[in-house]
Amino acid sequence: MPISKAARTKTPERREIGLVELPAETLLSIVVEGRLQGRLSCSPFGRRELALGWAFSQGLIDSAADIKALRLAGDRALVRLKPVVALRLDRPLPGLFTACSGGEAREIPLTDLPRASRRFEFTLQQAADLMRRLPGRAARFRRHGGIHCALLADMEKGRILAGREDIGRSNSVDKAIGWGLAHGVDFCGCALLTTGRVSAEMALKCLRAGVPLLVSQTTLTTRALEIARASGLTIVGHVLKPRPIFINY
Repeated sequence: MPISKAARTKTPERREIGLVELPAETLLSIVVEGRLQGRLSCSPFGRRELALGWAFSQGLIDSAADIKALRLAGDRALVRLKPVVALRLDRPLPGLFTACSGGEAREIPLTDLPRASRRFEFTLQQAADLMRRLPGRAARFRRHGGIHCALLADMEKGRILAGREDIGRSNSVDKAIGWGLAHGVDFCGCALLTTGRVSAEMALKCLRAGVPLLVSQTTLTTRALEIARASGLTIVGHVLKPRPIFINY
């Protein structure tokens, strides 16, 4: 029986060249009182802090004390709230939801924003010095790149409290905030430093926590600028560049 030319054709061998260690990516479903509230694409470490920070940023909780239990089960973070807090799930939330970190994108009126209150002064040199210390807290970035880092710094005491990494810039911020919530940090005396651009979502997360200063290696978006102008949030962009950006300095 004759064999067709198509049947004799072999699939060319495909090669992988230069493959090195890559940043790990996984999914995390955040389930609160049995209800799926969000699904995040994230790094597989620090997921408890991520779930805590995300639930706070989304307005599901006001503090770590609102949570009765938080446990990880496979690719899910299972959150149980104290009874009084659980009632919020049946009412419209204040909503800091945005699409970047797994929530529903909503327009938030500028008149409804929290007001930022910065009780400390700082210099560009101080902000830049903190940012230069960031690589020392980003072990995974040094190993394989492709990952963001956020630092939470106590500006009144001049020290870094925590550094957190994730493939998502918003996730790294939520992890840093989650750490602060778990450790009872007074965010009003803090700055948050990020390797990522400052989007509306990043600005809103800081406002929700009460962090009055947000510092970035890169730039900010037009919507983040509108939020800063309306709320009084201080933003420093391109902090290590010759011409940094200052908002509400």
